[in-house]
Amino acid sequence: MDLLLTRDPDIPPAPDHLYGVLEIGTMILQTMERPWVPDPGGAVCGDPGQSCVPVGIYQLVGHDTVSHPMTWALVNPDLCVYHEPNDVPVSTVGRSAILLHAGNYASDSEGCILVGLTRGELNRIPAVLSSQTALLHLKAALAWPGHHTLTIE
Repeated sequence: MDLLLTRDPDIPPAPDHLYGVLEIGTMILQTMERPWVPDPGGAVCGDPGQSCVPVGIYQLVGHDTVSHPMTWALVNPDLCVYHEPNDVPVSTVGRSAILLHAGNYASDSEGCILVGLTRGELNRIPAVLSSQTALLHLKAALAWPGHHTLTIE
């Protein structure tokens, strides 16, 4: 399945988060990410652990860990985004384990994409809400691990 994530063109951009809309067929979910932070060394992938990933087309690869069971990792070697840390070529700046997963605040992410049913605030902090439910909807809509792509624009 092909997924589309359209990031909101916040003007001026929020210093601590980035909202978006994720389309999976006819289903719409809200997303939250960290804002774009360039890599200090100039790598195209952005600053690891601090930034969202660059716009582009990613393969979604099944990812299954205790902390993030049956989720998906973004992969696009041309944008220096890999599934596992050992996949990053030696002497290359790259990102790994960039996932679609549950979470409410941009600070719940180290560069991943958080899903929610709605946008709002928790404790006066911008958030995506009903994140666990949104992840369940995403898991119901996508075969796991499956062959899926995510276009980010």
